[in-house]
Amino acid sequence: MLNFIYIFVDNKLWFVIYPCSKICAQYFLKHNLKLNQINHLINYFMTNFLFIKSQRIKQFGFLILLFMFSLGIEAKAAVSGKISDKDGPIPGVNVSIKGTKTGVSTDMDGVFTIKSVPANGVLVFSFIGYNKKEVAVNKQNKINVILESEVTALNNVVVVGYGSMKRSDLTGSVSSVSSESFKQSVSTTIDQVLQGRAAGVNIQQNSGAPGASSSIRIRGISSLNGSNEPIFVIDGVIIDGGTGSSNTNPLSSINPSDIVSMDVLKDASATAIYGSRAANGVIIITTKHGKKGELSLTFDSYIGWQEIPKNLDLLNLNEYAVHKNTLADLGIVTRDNNFIRPDLLGEGTNWQDELFTTAMMQSYNLSASGGTDKSTYSMGIGYLDQEGIAIGSAFKRFNLRGVIDSQVKDYLKVGVNFALSNAEQKTTVSDDALILTALKQTPNVAVRNADGTFDGPATSEFVQTNPIGLALLKDNHNNNVGMRANTYAEISFTKDLKFKTQYSLDYNFHSDYKFDPSYTFGAIVNEVRTGQRSKSDSKYWNWNNLLTYNKKFGVHNINAMLGQEMQESHWENLYGSRTGYLTNGATDLNAGDATTAKNSNGSGTSSLSSYFGRVFYSFDDRYLLTGTLRRDGSSKFYKDNQWGWFPSAALAWKVSNESFLKDSKTVNNLKLRLGWGMVGNQNVPNNAYTSVYNASATNWGTGLLAANTANQELQWETTTSSNIGLDLGLFNNRIEFTTDVYYKQTDNLLLQLPLPAYVGTTGQGATSAPWVNIGSLENKGVEFTLNTINIQNKDYTWKSNFVFSKNISKVLKLNTETGVLNKTLQQGSDITIVTRTAVGQPIGQFYGYQVIGRFEKATDFYYKDAQGTVLPTALPEGMKIAENSVWIGDYIFKDLNKDGVINEKDQTYIGNPAPKFTFGIGNTFTFKGFDLNIFLTGAYGGDVVNYQRRFLENPRESTNLLKSAMGYAQLELIDPNGPNDYRNIQIVGGDPYMPRIGASSASSTSNFRYSDKFLEDGSYLRIKNISVGYNLPEKVVSKMKLASLRVYTNMQNVFTFTKYSGYDPEVGSINQDALLTGIDNARYPSPQIYTFGLTANF
Repeated sequence: MLNFIYIFVDNKLWFVIYPCSKICAQYFLKHNLKLNQINHLINYFMTNFLFIKSQRIKQFGFLILLFMFSLGIEAKAAVSGKISDKDGPIPGVNVSIKGTKTGVSTDMDGVFTIKSVPANGVLVFSFIGYNKKEVAVNKQNKINVILESEVTALNNVVVVGYGSMKRSDLTGSVSSVSSESFKQSVSTTIDQVLQGRAAGVNIQQNSGAPGASSSIRIRGISSLNGSNEPIFVIDGVIIDGGTGSSNTNPLSSINPSDIVSMDVLKDASATAIYGSRAANGVIIITTKHGKKGELSLTFDSYIGWQEIPKNLDLLNLNEYAVHKNTLADLGIVTRDNNFIRPDLLGEGTNWQDELFTTAMMQSYNLSASGGTDKSTYSMGIGYLDQEGIAIGSAFKRFNLRGVIDSQVKDYLKVGVNFALSNAEQKTTVSDDALILTALKQTPNVAVRNADGTFDGPATSEFVQTNPIGLALLKDNHNNNVGMRANTYAEISFTKDLKFKTQYSLDYNFHSDYKFDPSYTFGAIVNEVRTGQRSKSDSKYWNWNNLLTYNKKFGVHNINAMLGQEMQESHWENLYGSRTGYLTNGATDLNAGDATTAKNSNGSGTSSLSSYFGRVFYSFDDRYLLTGTLRRDGSSKFYKDNQWGWFPSAALAWKVSNESFLKDSKTVNNLKLRLGWGMVGNQNVPNNAYTSVYNASATNWGTGLLAANTANQELQWETTTSSNIGLDLGLFNNRIEFTTDVYYKQTDNLLLQLPLPAYVGTTGQGATSAPWVNIGSLENKGVEFTLNTINIQNKDYTWKSNFVFSKNISKVLKLNTETGVLNKTLQQGSDITIVTRTAVGQPIGQFYGYQVIGRFEKATDFYYKDAQGTVLPTALPEGMKIAENSVWIGDYIFKDLNKDGVINEKDQTYIGNPAPKFTFGIGNTFTFKGFDLNIFLTGAYGGDVVNYQRRFLENPRESTNLLKSAMGYAQLELIDPNGPNDYRNIQIVGGDPYMPRIGASSASSTSNFRYSDKFLEDGSYLRIKNISVGYNLPEKVVSKMKLASLRVYTNMQNVFTFTKYSGYDPEVGSINQDALLTGIDNARYPSPQIYTFGLTANF
């Protein structure tokens, strides 16, 4: 009989007809015959199957063999092509046949060839840092593929509370910052990257010192109680939002190079899922995870230097000597014989040049990632060493992290994520206010004596110490060891129904070391050595369980989540100090005198139990609805007030998916959003609702005194917000525009009741005032983001982005209609109210006197009222017209209450630290292998108090001064032979806005009282960052055995356009207190940074 068989020869299917038995057919099926076996086949057929006596039949059998033909069917063939991204070819890409173990990698030019590909097969392309892509072969023998980077993919996915969503499905207000922003700047802490890059987020650096903190305000100030910082959720681990004091920053322990993206949840419809901890907003951080593929190594390093942007214009020795002689002529100081001939003196000591120096910084990061179909891993190690531009400041950080995810069963996925950090910071210059000391120190004092010892002033009265000596001799540093980790297990009951349980922890161990040595700086002698040590630890754990359901029914899409969470925070500190050290060399506490020992200890624990849920519904991908509900129970409140409800709801309409816009070539995306929600705040001491007792020594032994006034009525502070938003994409999304208008109101403000000292709230045995729910405040504003692709072709791209934020705050209610919150600042013995918060006013306004002029002539001491009556001009209380009191050349202050006396009743609101708006402008250019990014930030309309001018601009002071102080009003007798009477005095020189040299301390203090004279415009435009990079050609890189190599240079804080006369108009808050914002008292300036670096992929 005739039989049929398929034979593969040279990757082609041959259809053979031959007479054969069943056994013969099996032989052909078992062998994949090759071309050189054809002759053997023919002989085999002829010998075994066509050997018949009849010659005619034998010939017929031979003809049957010749009937073998090709059908031209490509059953398996070789496929080749090139893999690239938007910047060019990608070497090392994994190319595999789906469902098999067959695979190859692209060469240095991104080219690949893979054999034996089925005609109906699917090729899978994967590479670290790129989105995996699958392409059907469909009989093609040449396939070119463009891979999309993970950054681009992440732009389409946004991490939200306890999950993620497509950006197109968002109903709340969320801003995202990608890892590209980290590459374009030299950021040592993660909070610095957000500045100017996320709408509605206002970032101000509190200090330019290495490792110092920033003030982060998301849509304004939501609470009057201390910090207004958001919470950070890092891979599911919640980090307390307080970024520390001005000098220290808990967020500085996190390595920015480990981060893939940051998503900022701004309105309550997005943040309510975090309930009571989300009143100030939520920033969700996603770090690097592993991807399927071979081991990939990335090494990134940079080295650079830092400089102070500018110096303040202070007197040199010659100018100081002239002024000192002037003060001696006026009888204010004793004449210094060293200043008899000022013209013979040089520049003297420039203390700014001595304190500020060129500082080095270096960073090294190595990361590895890879994995299989079942498991992926990612690991990283990093080291940063940053010297400070001011002697006595520095920061070092070591990071180690690892992430493992494994699909151990088809239905079970587990993973673990850990991060270890060790940060060390030197804070001597900030802790001891050495910048202000250096500004005040006189140029006639040398830094060192001829023998190398530190010099000092010739007297110990009313002089400054040697700031360089203190910076080098004192030992003020801290060390922080942190561990952040989580582990999870996820069970898939079905494709749509999943359960995930996760346990997270965040442990921190902080140590502070301080040692004040003995020293002799000229006439200044310190013989008491003091050592201090403090240890503190914080332990936080969180366990949450999530049940999620995701199902699509035709045009209906439902995503539901139910969750339960428990969390606990514990802290403890221990402090000790001793004096009586025998030497400066041994600084441990046990080297001090045990009889001088002092110690203290404290601890606290708080917990939170929560139940929450979220439902997302989409109809036909046009109408979207999101609803969340959370119930929190806090240990910080009395049992009757422990639980709080925090709901939210949001709607969105994808107008662009309607029939009338769906096919539009102009409008690609148009979505309207509407959201409402409620979040809470529980930021009060652990036991504010009950009485706490402190031990106190008595004649009869240790006793107990009530430390606080309990308040069982204390309850949640709640913030309710509404948001209207618009998302717009035009011209194939080359133009993307997002805008939001919001209003939020905080009620039941948590605050310690302001009570006068006479009720026993201060002093020995005092009982602190109770915590109460005291009032309400509001924030309203508008924000938008504009992203454009201006030019995009094969070789050249130009992209721009613009971010704009405007917020207005107002206090609606306090404990009384006339209630106020004052904040003070102490400088030596001077304690001054600098800000006031009151009903109907913006938060934290500057509060002081108003200068309305200067007494230029005698008639200025009198004025006519509306009725024409001549009245005396109001003078400061207790002062009169006299040379040692109020005189020609002194300031005239506004008499607000018209009582004829200038006193505290005439203080008023003189300025607002909140800017009218903030903005960020970015432009990114690429040309073949080159890339250039220019990023600008700015603020308009905010006021800054140049507080140091109160002392550095007072010409009566014997410290060094700003040169502007020499513009004091110069007085002269009108009639040289006449009396020294104010009617015979005239101003003959000086700055028209400066007062005279006060003839007495009283007149000097009056002129330089806290007033709007020291208020300056804090508006600025800063060239924040310029980065230039170059990706070396593939031919060059391949010779180095690398996958890619990029070299780059970066400049940060390049230049600032501003009218502000201080170091930096970006001042921030003192100790993170929102009510003490915008006050510059010799703030550590932000340095200019120049770096060179490289990134290599192996």
